[in-house]
Amino acid sequence: MATSVSAPLQEPFLFKPTGRALLMVLAILSGGYFLAPFVGSARRAAKTGQYLFTLIFGLWIIWHFHMGMQGALTFAIVLTLMALFTQKLVPPAIETSVAHQLQTGVDPTSTFTLPEADASGNAITYFFKAKAQVEVLQKAQVARRNGLSAFYSDMQAFQAKFPALALGDDPDAEITVFNAENCDLFEPRKGPTVTNRETTSGARPFVGTKVGPIFVGGSGRSTSHSTSVSTPAEDIVQVVDSGNLVITSRSASFVGSKYTRHSDFKTLIAVNGEDAHMTFADSKKTSIWGISFSNRVDMWIVNAIVGAADDLSDRRLDTSGKATDVEIAHALTKACEETNKMLREFYLAANAQFDAVNAQLGEYHRVFPNQVSDPRANQKAATLDELTSTNDPNA
Repeated sequence: MATSVSAPLQEPFLFKPTGRALLMVLAILSGGYFLAPFVGSARRAAKTGQYLFTLIFGLWIIWHFHMGMQGALTFAIVLTLMALFTQKLVPPAIETSVAHQLQTGVDPTSTFTLPEADASGNAITYFFKAKAQVEVLQKAQVARRNGLSAFYSDMQAFQAKFPALALGDDPDAEITVFNAENCDLFEPRKGPTVTNRETTSGARPFVGTKVGPIFVGGSGRSTSHSTSVSTPAEDIVQVVDSGNLVITSRSASFVGSKYTRHSDFKTLIAVNGEDAHMTFADSKKTSIWGISFSNRVDMWIVNAIVGAADDLSDRRLDTSGKATDVEIAHALTKACEETNKMLREFYLAANAQFDAVNAQLGEYHRVFPNQVSDPRANQKAATLDELTSTNDPNA
């Protein structure tokens, strides 16, 4: 009687090396759906590592336990859910750095909303998906709050220090209007010249007569040629002296320990101020000269005084020209008010960005109430006078 012999079971395709390789490629491609927003920046290396670990761990489980098609499908479903969750919770290409958060303007009119329901986030989800972003936002908010507080203090100092013009007994005389102390003078100076040298050497060919083991006569002379090319260096702006900047009713003068610089208001063709620095371009000079102030308040005051002089026809803040004392006082008041308006607009714009980022933190607090503190505790004071600095992001 013949005995039936069953055919040997065929090894599943996914168990073979080719199948495992295909599975790995598919898993990596699936993971790329949510890896892409994070691999573009070194700051996201930690997040990228977490996802790569998930991929490798999942592939190892499938290979080690011979899970076959069932394991592959399970792993693909998990990857898809993670991808969808990540895309909703963390917007693509988001930068997690304090510098980026401070430099990037926030549109106060745009609403930032997380799709999850209230208090739906847990500690694990927060750690892997939101912790880095929340911490950066909190640190950036502390920097913004301190910056707003310092800026408002400087606004008050500007109003207190802005000089009131007193022409004295002789209204035609040149008088000192403002004196800014502890300033640095910076100017463009020639940098070091770059010289490239090239030396070539050679010898005339040896021509002689061989007598036995030696040559006789015909020795050649060696020659050498050297070439040098000097390239003029570019101008380098550098600090050259320290001293005081004296603003009179007719001019701006720097008085230092080594140098003095002087420009009349009527010969100034451009004055540029930024932060605590100001440059003067004089029609009588071939190069600019600039001042680094010890604080930005002094720069605001000098800029306003120069602007007031520029509004007058003879560009003088005394009656030696055509302007009357009433016109001079009006020009100074106008310059002060325009500066105050500009500073207030800048402050309110920065304040609106502060509120917009706090709204983002409020959304994270709504989803992760146990991990993210209520940002309203770090909101700005109700009035500008009550602004205070803090180093605690949760204060």
